[in-house]
Parts: sequence; structure tokens; C-alpha cells
Amino acid sequence: MTSRHLFTIHALLHDAARSFGGDVAVSDGKRTLSFTELRDAALATAAVLAGHGVGRGDRVGVCMAKSVDQVVAILAVLIADAVIVPILPTLKGDNIRHIVGDSGMRTAITDHVRADELRTSVPALPLLLARDICVDPGDPAEPADGAVPQRAIGDDLAGIIYSSGSTGRPKGIMVTHRNLCDGARITARYLGTRRDDRIGSVLSLNFDYGLNQLWQALHTGAQLHLHELVFPADLFRFLAAERITVLPVMPVIVTRMFDPRLLRERPAGALSAIRCVSSSGGAVSHRMIENLTRAFPAAGIFLMYGLTEAFRSTCLEPDQLARRPTSIGRAIPDVEILVLDEQGREVGPNEPGELVHRGGCIAKGYWGAPEETAKRFRTLPAYPGETVVFSGDMVTRDEEGYLYFVGRRDAMIKTSGFRVSPTEVEDVAARFPGIDACVAVGVPNVDIGEDIALVYTLGAPVDAAELRRFLSSELPTHMVPHHLVPRSSLPATGNQGKIDRQRVRDSLLGAASATDDGHR
Repeated sequence: MTSRHLFTIHALLHDAARSFGGDVAVSDGKRTLSFTELRDAALATAAVLAGHGVGRGDRVGVCMAKSVDQVVAILAVLIADAVIVPILPTLKGDNIRHIVGDSGMRTAITDHVRADELRTSVPALPLLLARDICVDPGDPAEPADGAVPQRAIGDDLAGIIYSSGSTGRPKGIMVTHRNLCDGARITARYLGTRRDDRIGSVLSLNFDYGLNQLWQALHTGAQLHLHELVFPADLFRFLAAERITVLPVMPVIVTRMFDPRLLRERPAGALSAIRCVSSSGGAVSHRMIENLTRAFPAAGIFLMYGLTEAFRSTCLEPDQLARRPTSIGRAIPDVEILVLDEQGREVGPNEPGELVHRGGCIAKGYWGAPEETAKRFRTLPAYPGETVVFSGDMVTRDEEGYLYFVGRRDAMIKTSGFRVSPTEVEDVAARFPGIDACVAVGVPNVDIGEDIALVYTLGAPVDAAELRRFLSSELPTHMVPHHLVPRSSLPATGNQGKIDRQRVRDSLLGAASATDDGHR
């Protein structure tokens, strides 16, 4: 590869094959490829895609179960100079049609499990079955490097990641090859990912956080071990058997890992190999930290905050966890975080303002949505010619520079003349014994604007009257939830798996008469 390709995924893959050769690159428990084999398989599959007319800039969907073939397909699309559009395998017809139509998708790679759903949802979309196009390394028909042009440069589009927002249709976030390479370099640096690491891939490969594990493996030479989380006991056996050292998770995954209905006994097995656990995608409760610390006593726990529009913004280091358990940390390398008021001025310590990200990993904007792009991707007089991302998240910064999440601008609850941050209510509620996960939302009340409703899942039986007394003793009167609503589970957003506040609120509005039965 020439120097003009330094910041592309195909350059990252070629460099990995040269540097790490026969070392294990990826395994799904049934099939294992070395870095050289992964490169060869991706090149051969890219040539097959080119034979089907896939070229530079074409949008190609990938909708598959997690597997080595999925990794090969993702890399092949990028080597063919095309653009990956991940489609979560659990999405249904309406969401699939939106992603396919909005992106202008040329074709999609899928497996036999998802093919029928795709054909039914978008019958006009040409499909390519992975079993027909993913070429095994060593195949006699395998082409040489020159069979695909690989002309893309770092600033070319690499992917469109559809992020499920709180309102409206999911927007496609445009990420470049340089974004992905910078994300690998920056994350590997502050997590300390290295060649002898074995990354446990329990996250979906359909969004930025999950995909970053693949880019980190190519950047550092670490092994990527794929696992589909179904039952917690199987996950812990996988972690022990594969001697996993790095475990990226999300709060929804942590909740499932330690769900007492699914995990009958404490994790057993040799889990001391895990030296690093990282979490992003939402607030991590005290209970989650306790569970992770007990299960992985040798691990440092890194709490991260990010937004797909800029991938990753902050990280709270393990040595700060006990001191600042509610902080989202400080800026990661190559990033500066500004906290601005509505006039664009930097606020003082402990004053709320909007988190604005400048520096590494800023995306190109929203696909086909210039007006939405202009709202989020803006310029500031202090940084002429530079694009920064206005996150829409309200935060405060303490005297030592550590940041604390207050809430979404569009999620603030207006009640009795007060603006209430849902996060403040949730942080207190999460401390009550028995509550696993919770979300606070506003529901209409013509007298005061909105009532606060707390919707929660349980890890142990909870007495509603005791919970209400606890909340009343810990929160100001105007912040005490009017409705307490236990649920068996909380809905998650599309590709990302975060708690879907809008769906929680919609479900309450749809069943208003039942929201507080027995819980007043």
C-alpha cells in the first residue's frame, strides 16, 4: 500500500498481515483466521463483490449473525472501496426499509437466517449470501492484491451508522476511514490494548463501539474472539475457556450478565485473566460496578462516554472510579471537551452547559440530511474552519476538570416550574437495593406540566412503599417520582442497545391507567 492509504481500513488490514502474519486474528468458536488469512479472505471476497458490480462509494448492507464470515464481509466491502451500512439482525421490516431506502443501498450481504426477512421487507434489493461470496483463504481461485483497486483515502466514506434517536427516524451518521483508524489508535492508547490481548467481542458488530474492537485488533495484533450473548453462564464459560483479557460491555449487557433469573450461581472459572473491562452506552450503576468487580477482581474498569457523531469523547480511569463514581471522566487523547452555555460561552465549574466535542473522530455529518447536520456539526469563532459536534448532552465540570452528565436537552422533565434532569433521579433510584436498571421520564399533567415516572427492572423483590420513602428522603420534593412502574425489561434502541426513553414514555402514555396501580 502507498502512503496515500495510511488512514484506511485496507491499509490497517495489510499492515496487520505484514506485522502479525500467522497470529490468530479472529475466532468465532467454529472457525479461526490468522491475520494473513483474514487479509486474503477479505481481498478475495472484495474481488467477488467487484464482480457483482460493487464499486467505489456504493452502499452495501451487512445483515448477519456474528461470525468470522461477518468480519470478512465487513472488511471486503471496505476493501472494495464501498461503504458498509450495518443492519442489526433483529430489526423488522419498517426499520429495514427505512435504512435501505435512506442510504440508497446497492446490495446487501446476509446469511440464510436473515435472507427471508430482507427479501420480504425489500424485495427489490439484490441480496448476496455470505456462503456464496465469502471466500476461504487458500482457495485456488483466490485473486492477487491487484484484483481490487483499493483507491479510497482516509477522508473517503467508510460507513453509514444508523443511530436510533429519541424522536423521528434513525439518522445515518457518515464515518470515514480516518475516523475508524483514529478510533482504533486513540482507544487502544488509553485502554492499553496490546498484541498479547484477547478481546471478548460480546458487542454487536453493527455499531461503532462493537466495530472498534475489530479495528483495535488490526491496529495492535490482539486476538478478537466473537461471542453471541444468550445465557450468562455460557458467556462466563467463554471468557474462561478463551482466556479473555479485554472485555468491552454496555450497561444492558452487564444487567443481562448478572440477571439472577438467568444466572443461578456466581460465575465460576478462571476469570482472573481479564485485566480490562470497558463500558459505554449509558450510565453504570453502583450495583453493576459491584458485580463487575466481584466477577473480575484483577480488572481495571474504564467508564467511557461517547456519541456516534464523534465515537468517543471521555473516559473515567479505574483509579478514579471510587472517588468519582458518577463522573463520565475527562477528554480522551486528541480530543478537547468544551462546556458551553446557550450563547456559546464556556461555563464555570459546576455550572450546566452543553458538551461540545472537538478533535479526533468527528464524523462527516448525517447522510442526506444537511439541515440536521447543520444543527449538530457547527463551527465556533475560536476555531475558524474547524467542525465541532454539539452533543445535545448537558453536563457540568468540577474544579479538577472531571465531567458529570446532567441529561439530554430534549429529555429534561419540566414539572412544577422546575427543569429536572432524569439522570439525577435515576442515579438516586439505582442505589436502592433490588433495582437493576431504571429510567425517569415525564408524562403530561395539565396542572404542573409533567409528572415524573420512574420505570425500573428488578434484580430482587422491591417494596414500592419503601422505595417511595427512600426516594422522598434522598430527592427534593419536586424530583420525587409520582409514578413507580416495575417492568420485566426495558426497551433498547436499534443498533446501539441503549435504553430507549421514547419507547418507555410511549408505553406509559399508552397504558396511563395502569402506570401507578398499587404504587401511589
